[in-house]
Amino acid sequence: MAENANPDDDTMLQHLVRISQALAGQLDFQAAIHAVAREVREILRYDHLDICLLSRNGETLLAYETGLHTSWGSLDEHMTYRSPIRTVLWGEVPYIVTPDATVDDRFLFEGAMNHPIFDARLRSRLHVPLRVQGAVIGALSCSTHEADVYTMEDVRAGQHVADLLAPYCFALRKAEQAKASAIVEAEARAREEGLRLGALRLTEELEHERQRIGMDLHDQVLADLTRLLHGVSRLREEPALTGAQLDPIAADLRASMQEIRRIIDDARPNVLQLFGFEHAVEDLLDRAARSGSFVTRLENTAGQALDEAPDPLKVALFRIVQEALNNAANHASASEIVVRLAEQEGRIVISITDDGVGYAARAPRRLGGIANMRTRAQLVGADFAIGAPPDGHGTQVTIAIHIPARLEAAQ
Repeated sequence: MAENANPDDDTMLQHLVRISQALAGQLDFQAAIHAVAREVREILRYDHLDICLLSRNGETLLAYETGLHTSWGSLDEHMTYRSPIRTVLWGEVPYIVTPDATVDDRFLFEGAMNHPIFDARLRSRLHVPLRVQGAVIGALSCSTHEADVYTMEDVRAGQHVADLLAPYCFALRKAEQAKASAIVEAEARAREEGLRLGALRLTEELEHERQRIGMDLHDQVLADLTRLLHGVSRLREEPALTGAQLDPIAADLRASMQEIRRIIDDARPNVLQLFGFEHAVEDLLDRAARSGSFVTRLENTAGQALDEAPDPLKVALFRIVQEALNNAANHASASEIVVRLAEQEGRIVISITDDGVGYAARAPRRLGGIANMRTRAQLVGADFAIGAPPDGHGTQVTIAIHIPARLEAAQ
């Protein structure tokens, strides 16, 4: 077509039909504007063409462009009140047409997102609204380097194109919103099911733990007490008791008491409740070191931050650390195990790192324990990760969480 020529009604209709055909099957906004760019150029001159769409609340917008590419299209979102065409987007004017946007006060207000106008030398500009059921959902914009290009005939032609694009854009947006909602719902269902299964696993683990405690009491403590009772019964037959005869019984009593304390400590982390998180982890590391051929280390840069957490949260985090240490001690073949407590960006981060055979090598044997750690983390709202540490050797378990008490204090 000749420059700035306006097509007659029949020609206009033919171009609009071809625009409609070009739109068919386009599944996203960027593909749609690229698909219609050639036919729109037959109706309207442009060096830069874009469609901008308002968010649901109208406070932000996204731009999709063809021809010249500017920062309007490269931004994820920008605020509607900063848009040079905000009056069109707000429905205050039916259109904007200017012979030279670089000197037009409508585009030069304070805070305007107008840098592309000058960077790309966009002088003559035309903007018409995209409307669906009377509501403005966005705008179609055409711009050229040359000044004084667009006429009222071009405004009418642009509105025809916008009226054709608007319902398609509206449908695309609804489809994207529905897809996003479906994804969110599916993720929520998956999390709920994961937590349900995790809680079930924890319940089973608790039942196994109760059975283990019962067996420990029966097989060890009850057997020791029965042996002590028999020993005391035999002593009753002695005419006179001596210290040497009582010493073995006293030793057996001390051993039984230590065993009972061990069972109680395994069932309830007394050190955690009495002395705090750091000392409780140190106790775990000491016990692990005594039973293995590796060294242990605790690095704490978080101070007493974890002691401010609610008791159920502290116990859950402690149990995760306990499980991770047991895994490392029993299955990693490590020479060193390090626990780090740190505070990063308002969150408490706990990491348990070993230099052993690596997560992949031992994961099949400890899937249940890993699942329990992940479930405990989910139940208290903590992030959980397991994999190789930064140096690539061994395994690192990481738990990160905001501590409610510290959040309240910060507010």
